[in-house]
Amino acid sequence: MYDFLGSLDDGALTALEERMVTSTLTRDEVVIGQEEQSQDMFFVREGVAQVTVYSADGREVAFRTIRAGQVFGELSAIDARPRSASVVAISDRLVVGRLKAASFRVLVEKNPDFMWRLLEHLSSQVRDMTDRIYEYSTKLVRERLILELHRLALETGKGGNTAEIRPAPTHLDLSARISCHREAVSREMSRLTKKGLIRKRDGAYTVTDIEGLLEQLPKED
Repeated sequence: MYDFLGSLDDGALTALEERMVTSTLTRDEVVIGQEEQSQDMFFVREGVAQVTVYSADGREVAFRTIRAGQVFGELSAIDARPRSASVVAISDRLVVGRLKAASFRVLVEKNPDFMWRLLEHLSSQVRDMTDRIYEYSTKLVRERLILELHRLALETGKGGNTAEIRPAPTHLDLSARISCHREAVSREMSRLTKKGLIRKRDGAYTVTDIEGLLEQLPKED
């Protein structure tokens, strides 16, 4: 997980804090909507949000979870085009900092550390999307699900061989993230639960053995 806020030096963080307005949302509230004509950038201070794209026939594709320290909305802030995706709160409480587009441009132009961290963030997003395209094109549902759970486990940022994914994504959410049917996800989650690799309790999934989860992938020649 790339922690944008945590990567800023003191000068850049102070300059950002002086310009940012903080607001609090609750679960299922929309922060920005797909095709919306707005250009502000957002910084997650607390809670979890999800980036989702909807196709013309209403099919949902969820491809990114945003946690504390991470950012979103930077593309429209850069190119002034409509929003490419919707962002929705998926935790009970979501605290975000909002940076107006004009202030964003001032920070980029006058603060080299802010600009460089933004470039690092964009680079991480390109790499992540490249990995996902490869997975969609070459991997079976079972493999894509394991890789997605592994990605979610690492996003918690706790380290170690176990991770708590909170809030627990529904099977429908997971199917949207890996582009398959909910029933296929349900079958594979049941299999992983029986193996003791995944446990659901108190609104969270616990990955009990991250290394063991990856061992479920087929061996490459």
